[in-house]
Amino acid sequence: MENILTKLKETQGVLGVYLVGVDGNLIFGSSSLDASPIALAGIVASFKGYISEMLSTVKMGEFSDVIVDGSIGRIVLSALKNGDILSVYLTNSGNLGLVKFAISNSIEDLNKLI
Repeated sequence: MENILTKLKETQGVLGVYLVGVDGNLIFGSSSLDASPIALAGIVASFKGYISEMLSTVKMGEFSDVIVDGSIGRIVLSALKNGDILSVYLTNSGNLGLVKFAISNSIEDLNKLI
């Protein structure tokens, strides 16, 4: 698991990679961000919960992923088949297509480990 996520972190434009459990516990973190990994893990789990509730309310299925655009960066949250959340932080100048491809490959590899 660590090798998969470390390789993802090395993708151009990626600032941080966190794997968060359904319960909000930090499973893995590698980041150059100036933020508490444990605090981010809790926020990620809460955000996924809110989005999941919204999807359920409007009967649009289950959470799979979301891209949050900020003024100077992006956050990509993606669900694994066991409900864990892969949280990737990147610069606005990073190639979103390349990063999404790397995330997709990482999720596929992580799901094989589960």
